Amino acid sequence: MTRGLPAFVALVAVVALPFVVRPRVVERAAAAGAERLVIITPHNEAIRYEFGRAFRAFMATQGRRVEIDWRTPGGTAEVARFLGSEYTAAFQRYWTHDLRRPWSATVASSFMSPSPSPLAEATAARDAFLRSEVGCGLDLLFGGGSVEHVRHARAGRLVDAGLVSAHPELFGPAGIPQQIGGQVMWDRQGRWVGSCVASFGICFNHDSLARLGLPTPTSWRALADPRLAGEIGLADPGKSGTATKAFEIIIQSEMQRAGVVDGWANGLRLIRRIGGNARYFTDSAVKVALDVTAGDAAMGTCIDYYGRFQREFLAEDGYSDRVGYVAPPGETVIDADPISLLRGAPHRELAVAFMAFVLSDEGQKLWSFRRGVPGGPQRYTLARLPILPALYGDAFAERRAPLGENPYAPAGRLEYHEEATGPLFGTIAFVVRAMCVDTEDELKAAYRSLVAAHFPPRATALYDDVSEVDYPTAKGPLLTALRAADPLVEADWSRRLVEKFREQYRQVIALAEAGR
Repeated sequence: MTRGLPAFVALVAVVALPFVVRPRVVERAAAAGAERLVIITPHNEAIRYEFGRAFRAFMATQGRRVEIDWRTPGGTAEVARFLGSEYTAAFQRYWTHDLRRPWSATVASSFMSPSPSPLAEATAARDAFLRSEVGCGLDLLFGGGSVEHVRHARAGRLVDAGLVSAHPELFGPAGIPQQIGGQVMWDRQGRWVGSCVASFGICFNHDSLARLGLPTPTSWRALADPRLAGEIGLADPGKSGTATKAFEIIIQSEMQRAGVVDGWANGLRLIRRIGGNARYFTDSAVKVALDVTAGDAAMGTCIDYYGRFQREFLAEDGYSDRVGYVAPPGETVIDADPISLLRGAPHRELAVAFMAFVLSDEGQKLWSFRRGVPGGPQRYTLARLPILPALYGDAFAERRAPLGENPYAPAGRLEYHEEATGPLFGTIAFVVRAMCVDTEDELKAAYRSLVAAHFPPRATALYDDVSEVDYPTAKGPLLTALRAADPLVEADWSRRLVEKFREQYRQVIALAEAGR
């Protein structure tokens, strides 16, 4: 490793890892008489810096002084937990103080449920929340993937910002399509809109691949190569929505080959083999790209901008050939990375102005232009895919970073079928955790035993047996359990599956060591 690379990796870690959320008074804004905008986001410091700087400059041209108070509790899972907790506390105050009604377990479990119980108390709580301006002191949710924003919208935490109805030129045939490859780009009710788009793929270290004698990956199946034992960086799907999305795409890719039921099983088998190669299951998805950059992992699953951000940073420092990123052709999808107006936003007008800026030509150029070029970011090349089709025109080619993708070019894209796995998004995270994360030591030992024994048939067949979580089970009793009001139902499923998988892996080891 060259002398300057460790310092670079440390710098990127500081830039990319989010700070711990901390409610605070923006004293500088108050002292200057500036307007305040409060945004919660999983986005990294680079995105926060560039959009904060550009929006302040834009508002200054209108004679308005603005400061942004960024709240960064962590990844999408941490953001969801934070918002759920804050809205629960806020609605409890509203329900008991303003409406003078008693708080109960039924109210607590129903007011943010898209399918509350038929009890009168539950229905009243849900209706009261949706009619209210109950807020949590935050204005906007910026980033996190469409799945998370759909969940927040269904819970009632998001409201219509009016952008879709006010700007028909931006949405639909003349602007941003409602769907790309089966993935929704904006909510028809206006509760969220895509701010940019993202693909999911594999980041890899060229030096590590050369050391292992492996070619550049072109498929998710490359991650299951036995030569990669201990070399794969993966994120915990219980902590990272992007990790779950990558696993969902792997399953959808296999469904395209073998149909829904068999494809589900094949996808889980592939995920289990990839998990057997894992170096770790991290709480932070960005760690995967950082470790691939440093050579501590040879490959890993990641969202495109983690991989591209690393590549761009290295290219600017003279290491352009060290890290690569590939969206497996025909095996990945394009997903919206949205921005949403939160219910009860204390600075609604300013929040809507920020959303409109993000969707403007000026805002969209920040995603894909190189730093320092006219209209581009000042400090960081964000290396992301803008959602406005016009930004892919030839007129901007010289100023764009070399992203290598156009989401509006249909070639090489997987068609996403939401009905097959969309309702099972949380189920996928649950299954992968039980099958790979909570049983990590036994899983790796079982896979190592298979590799050492050259994959004897009975041991291999047992390792690939995923009948405990087949598609009918996942879509039926398991999904029902995960939706149960009683958390002990889910906990019991977790306990039973973890015990069964651990025993399964112990049997695999015994069979492999016996050469059977």
